[in-house]
Amino acid sequence: MQCDPIGTVSTPFETTSDAPSQGCHGDAEGVVRVDEAYAAGLSGFDADTVVVVWWADRADRSVLTLDRDPARGVFTSRSPARPNPVCLTECRVTDVDVESRTLRLRGVDMADGSPVIDLKASLADRHE
Repeated sequence: MQCDPIGTVSTPFETTSDAPSQGCHGDAEGVVRVDEAYAAGLSGFDADTVVVVWWADRADRSVLTLDRDPARGVFTSRSPARPNPVCLTECRVTDVDVESRTLRLRGVDMADGSPVIDLKASLADRHE
């Protein structure tokens, strides 16, 4: 399996511990910067919401159970600590600048500098 980041995200959160557990419950703002090689993928982007698929590169990959009462497995949570820290965050799009390859978002929950794997228009906005 190979997975290459398409860009990175800038957020106000220095670590995953600083970030909210679910961005949809907040208004934190961030910017996804798409790498030049993937710029054409933003052509025609007009969604109001987007699912950001990102990699929690600083997450603890050895965690299988969460220290809660009662304890439960990571697969029952949205915790970034997991064997393969692929994370999904649905964000509101506040601006798209195709020329500078940026998406301004509200409702982010990623640590600053996290690699972005993919962007997917939300089901309600999707154009086939």
